[in-house]
Order: sequence, then C-alpha cells, then structure tokens
Amino acid sequence: MEVLKNKQLTSRSVTYIFAGLILINICANYISGSTGIYAATAFREYDRIDLLSILFVIEPLTRSAALLISGSAGEYFGRKKLYLWSVGAYALSIFLCALSPDGFLFLIAQGASGFFWGLFFSNVFSILNDVVPEKEYPVRLATLQTVNFSVLIIGPIICGLLTEYWNWRMSLFALCPLFAAGLALIWFFLPDFNQRKFSEAQYAPQNILKDLQISVLLKHRGFLIVSLITFVFTCITCSGKYIPLYAQTALNSSATISALILLPCNLLGMLTVGLSGWYIKKKGCSKRFMLVMAGAGFMGTLVYAGMIFVTNYSIVILSTATIGIGLGIYQVAPFAYAQAYMGEQLIAKGTAFIGFIQGAASVLGGVVFSLAIGKGVAFALATTFIYGVVLLWITVFHYKEPAKLNVLHHEPYERQEQ
Repeated sequence: MEVLKNKQLTSRSVTYIFAGLILINICANYISGSTGIYAATAFREYDRIDLLSILFVIEPLTRSAALLISGSAGEYFGRKKLYLWSVGAYALSIFLCALSPDGFLFLIAQGASGFFWGLFFSNVFSILNDVVPEKEYPVRLATLQTVNFSVLIIGPIICGLLTEYWNWRMSLFALCPLFAAGLALIWFFLPDFNQRKFSEAQYAPQNILKDLQISVLLKHRGFLIVSLITFVFTCITCSGKYIPLYAQTALNSSATISALILLPCNLLGMLTVGLSGWYIKKKGCSKRFMLVMAGAGFMGTLVYAGMIFVTNYSIVILSTATIGIGLGIYQVAPFAYAQAYMGEQLIAKGTAFIGFIQGAASVLGGVVFSLAIGKGVAFALATTFIYGVVLLWITVFHYKEPAKLNVLHHEPYERQEQ
C-alpha cells in the first residue's frame, strides 16, 4: 500500500493532481515544440521576420531568470499559489500573442511567457515530490516526461494543420480548454501546505539571493558534476533547432520532410525517458547509466562532425537518433538526482537550479550556433563535437556513483561519500 506524504491527500487526489500537471505540461510542450511554426508564420504576417532570431534569444533569457528564483519563490508564496498564478499568467501571455496586432507586441508577449514558464516549470518537480510516494517519484517523473516527448512529436503537426487550414492564432486559442481543466484540477485538489514564513528582512534582495543557496548546492560535488553534465548536454540539444534548416538547404528537403527527420530522435527519446524512470527507481543514478547518456551524446556529435564530408539523410538521422537515446535520460536523471540525493531542504532549489542551467545553456548554445552558422550549417553542427568530448570527459573522470543504500532517501551527497 502506498504511503502518502501528506495526510490531506488521498490516492484519488494525487491522481487528479498528476492529471492537472500533465494537462498544463501538454500545453507548455505544445507551445515549446510549435514556436518555430506559429511564430515564423506570425512574423511573416507582420512582415517582421527579422524579429524571429531575437525571439529565440529573449525567450530563453527570461525563462532562465525565472528558473533561478522559482524554487525559492515557491517556498515564499507556497508552491500551489505560485503554480496557479504563474500558469495563469503564462496562458494569458500566450493568448496575448494570439491577439497581438504587430510583431513587437508579439515579441514582448512571447518573452513574458518565457518568464512565467520558468516560474512554474521547476515547481512541477517539487509538487510531484510533495505529493507522490518517494519510490514512485522517478516513475511519475518518467511518465510526465514521456507525455512531454509525445507532445513534442505530435504538437508541431497539429499546430501546422491548424495554421494551414485555419490560422496561427487559432492554433494557440485551441489550448484554452486544456489550460482551464489543468488549473481547475490543481486548484481543487492540491493542498497549500508548504508555504514558509519569512520576516521583512528576508525579502531584501541580498537575502533573497542568499536564500537561493547556490553556494550550498554547488558544495555538493555530485550535484556540481550533474549540473555541468546537464549544461554541456543542453548545448548539444540546441543543434536540433538547426536540423530542419540543414535538411532544407543541404538536402533540398520540403518543409514536411525536414520536420519528420527529427522523428526517430524524439521516438527514441520518448522510449528512453520511460525506461529511465524505472531504472532510477531500481538502481539510482548509477555511473553506468550516466555513461550511456554521455556516450550517446558523444557518438551523436561525432557523426555530426562527419556532415562536413558527407551529406545525406542517413547521416542526419543517425546522428540525431543517437543523441535521442541520451536525450531521454537527460530529461529525467538531473531532476531525479536532485530529488534523491540532495536532502529534503534542497530539493526545490536543486530542481530549480537544474532548470536554470538548462535555460542558460540554451542561450549560450544558441549564441555559439549563431556565430558558427556563418560558415555553414554543417560546420555549426560539427562544432558540437567539442561538447561531446567535454561531456564524455566529465562523466568518465568526475562523476562518482552515489551510495546505493541512500537512493531515494533524501540523504546529502557528502554523507554518501563517507
């Protein structure tokens, strides 16, 4: 029989809460996976296609800023309250995008959506930790990430169809029922049981920054290494945005074919993200497990390097599909590590920091690609081999396998090394 963490919860209410989180994540991942479709269409309609590249920098920047403070904000205001308000503001900003009369207002609204997305994203993992039995956390997390991958596969297709046969604005308004249902489930079934009390002095900027406890997090050597691994792998994943462009320019693919090239990558990612949850539940974040992720990233970038010399569909699919194997692990392992090994008081801040690392790496990866693409898309993709080498080196020589006895029992990393 499952032992629930809070007496205000029942198994039924946990199911409804989890369903609410899934519905909101469906909306968020639909938007994330379809931005290139509806945003490009919108900017062409506004005759401001020059703003598209700015959007791909502003949105990750605002998201990263919010991710850094989201864990502490959830403790200041209560995770339920922060989640409801930030998701509501996120939905409103997306609908303002759909109503925008010009490209500049669209850009501002989309940038704001990134900030609100960052506020609620990492709190999803903290809410899961609050309501789900400890041993079920990796499995529930893997289920959530599997849904995310499914939406990333299907979402752009649905958005494209709605945009083509209706218009891009309706491709966003179509999310209204899902947002409403998800918010209602969280509102009615999630207790507001984890708000901390703070004095006025603690709200001073210097104390808020101190409460983020970044220095405390990074003193845990294991968490520091996992953060570095996450950062480097995120830089590799930035390549996915440029694969359709490579297919259209180097292989003369149609827009439809260029979108489908990433299908094997996403399918393998969806498969491995599900398996990752079950593996971590049984074995924890073992070194062998992390090496699979690093090895997949390294081999995928090695094949990328070959694109300078070989141009065909096989090499593109092989490289992205190989990275997809590691991508599934990457979606689960860092957050599961923070939940399992960092101690109860650091879980929220740890997951928030991992999210921030992913956002910051996305910005850096995007900037590097923008600089390298001047020498061709193939050259820009080949530069990721450097990330692959660094990723493998960090994992092989610096990642230490946590003590198995402490898996999923919230023990600090230092205690595991004794």
